[in-house]
Amino acid sequence: MTRITSWHLVCAVALGLSGTPVWADSLCAEKALQAGADAQLKKAEELERAGQPREAFAAATKANGDCVSDTQRHEGVQQRTAKAIGAEEEKKARLEDAFTWYVRAKAPADAGRMQRRLVEAKPDDINTLSHAIDYFSQQNDKAQEEAMRAQARKNVEQALAEEEKRFASFSKDSLHELGRARDWAYYAKTGEDRIRARAAQRGDTLAAEDGRKFLRLAMSYYEQADRPDGVKKIREKARMLAKRHEAKGEGEIAAEFYAMAGDDKQADTVQKHTEQRQTQAEEGRKKTFKKEQADLEKALGF
Repeated sequence: MTRITSWHLVCAVALGLSGTPVWADSLCAEKALQAGADAQLKKAEELERAGQPREAFAAATKANGDCVSDTQRHEGVQQRTAKAIGAEEEKKARLEDAFTWYVRAKAPADAGRMQRRLVEAKPDDINTLSHAIDYFSQQNDKAQEEAMRAQARKNVEQALAEEEKRFASFSKDSLHELGRARDWAYYAKTGEDRIRARAAQRGDTLAAEDGRKFLRLAMSYYEQADRPDGVKKIREKARMLAKRHEAKGEGEIAAEFYAMAGDDKQADTVQKHTEQRQTQAEEGRKKTFKKEQADLEKALGF
């Protein structure tokens, strides 16, 4: 046997007979901690057998997962009790809590069922439906994700129908409904082009008006439609109307139109001139009133 081979053999024997205990490789710092963790796990199992899943889950949670001798037993009791608690919450119709417990139990079928029931209870609630879509997407459950997006598409149609009714009303303000339709379209993954087209149509209709309220609405619709040309058209019309009202001495209205046109400096100037004229007019009215009062008193011999 060569010297090198002998040296390798000595090293191998030394390593094999090393006095270092296997315990040194454990994540648990002390053996006493393992005993405590095992005792805590046993307590959790006893509580589970006694039909106390909440207490059992709490006890299992207290057991140090790095120190228990049997990690599968530890995980098993946690998952079984979490599922039992989820079932209790489901019976009480506390569906969100049930979902959370089923997730802890690593029971995707039950958790998915809770998401479907939540959507059935609130099909027009965007938070509920978006959470369901996110959950099924994370689970890579394409069928259920598509079912949730189909509900979102129904909600797009409903929001657009409500928008049409609202725009037909006296106010002509259906921006809220359009915004809701756009929110649903994000989750439906369809409909955004229709919504922009609807917004542009509303802007075109209101752009023919001369009232400040309707022209402001027209600008908002064009902004929702991503139509900067429409916004520019409204600003140009607002400037023209501002000059018309300024020429008539209607300063306050003119100032609002200048602001709508984006000319804040001119709006401030016109507003200040209007306030000055109003102040002068008020002072003149007071002087006239005092003079008339004095003349009346003189005529009456006071």
